[in-house]
Amino acid sequence: MKYNDNNILLKEWHERYNKQNEPIKKELDRLHDDLVQGKNHNFQLLKIKRSYKYPEKGDIFVFQPRQNIFFYGLVLNAHVNNMQGEDMYVVALFRSKSKSVDELSFKLDYSELLLAPLMVDRFYWTKGLFYNVSHIDNLGTPPSYGFFKIARVKPFWNEFDEPLEQRPEYLSSGAQTSVGVGYKVNKELIINKKLLEFDD
Repeated sequence: MKYNDNNILLKEWHERYNKQNEPIKKELDRLHDDLVQGKNHNFQLLKIKRSYKYPEKGDIFVFQPRQNIFFYGLVLNAHVNNMQGEDMYVVALFRSKSKSVDELSFKLDYSELLLAPLMVDRFYWTKGLFYNVSHIDNLGTPPSYGFFKIARVKPFWNEFDEPLEQRPEYLSSGAQTSVGVGYKVNKELIINKKLLEFDD
């Protein structure tokens, strides 16, 4: 039996990294060093407010990678049980943002995704890294997404541990660690500085 031992996501990241200029590469290298050395405080999302209420599909939340800059996220699926854990959540993170938790300016637009949809657990809410600000019932038509599993005959899977026949539009790794989202978000902020800018 042949297994897929090619880390597609890592290969694609290396290709993207190599396209960056030298100053950006150095910033990304420092970020990676912080991750390896356990200096999580240099890239972890900033706490907003703890919540022990269970998130639900359609919840709109904010996350704060920089002081007083709140990006939006949306819960695409909730209370998922799989090999990654129990009560997992699939979230979409967007480029849209506001300067205040109280300033709700979110408009659902999947073309504005910051990252491929990610799988997280409730830790992100109970630690105050995600904070719910609203809810929508109509999620429109989310893009196809899935999760990459290395060393599997079929590398693409959905959140229910069901194999996908072809690669989805958006692909990410499995469940994120307690610092995984902050690390991924900061990579995007380093590559595209305009993400932190406001129009007004």
